[in-house]
Amino acid sequence: MLYTIAWEGAHLVKTYRTLQHWDHWLSRFLGARVLEAEQKILTRICAERYGKHAVLIGVPRQHTLLNASHISNRVIMSPLVNKFKDVQTIESDFYELPIIPGSIDLVILPHTLDFIDNPHRLLLEACRIVKPEGDIIIMGFNPLSLWGLKKYMSKNKNSPWNGNFIAVSKVVEWLKLADFQIMQEDMLFFRPPVTHEKTFHKLRFLEWIGRKCFMPFGGIYTLTAKAKVIPLMPIKLLWKQKIAPLSATFSGPSMRDGK
Repeated sequence: MLYTIAWEGAHLVKTYRTLQHWDHWLSRFLGARVLEAEQKILTRICAERYGKHAVLIGVPRQHTLLNASHISNRVIMSPLVNKFKDVQTIESDFYELPIIPGSIDLVILPHTLDFIDNPHRLLLEACRIVKPEGDIIIMGFNPLSLWGLKKYMSKNKNSPWNGNFIAVSKVVEWLKLADFQIMQEDMLFFRPPVTHEKTFHKLRFLEWIGRKCFMPFGGIYTLTAKAKVIPLMPIKLLWKQKIAPLSATFSGPSMRDGK
């Protein structure tokens, strides 16, 4: 019992530190460019999506991504302490979200699956809180890209190169098993993950070429899925016993009596 508690505690500490490093990386040059690109594509995806409640499950520095949504009630759920003012945050464990099932119109998972030990469990938990006909948007690093090549060739496994980099096909399979319909799939960041600012801007032409010729090999994928609604089918009752015909008996005065 004590060993199990100690093991779970060690994993929680490891996940917390991994998310801290990821949150810090987003403040650096390349991380900031990733946030900018993802906010642009989210603005396009969320243009016609409305509702009452939106939840972003991630780290505090990703709060700018919520600005892409028109939904008024927006909140971030994260185990990290939020240092940004005017940002509604719920500190929560990712594996047990304190939200009623089927109550959220939009759930966003920006790379959150990339930096936790059990991404499938988190995805199922995120799907649980989505309303019928609600949407879930997932972003992640594509292993079949220059970013994936950097991860496998890099000796220094700092963030984000210590992430899971889950294949798009596997995430699609998980969503379908959770009764979600894939609505849209996008790729972005066809440039290599260079940190030199001038080189980064010089390689901008690769974005146009990538979208035209190498769409499956973008560094970051975006999946949009909708929760299916199970229709209520009327059930026909099959009667095994035949019902005898009804007969009515008139108990009033007889016509023969002339009364």
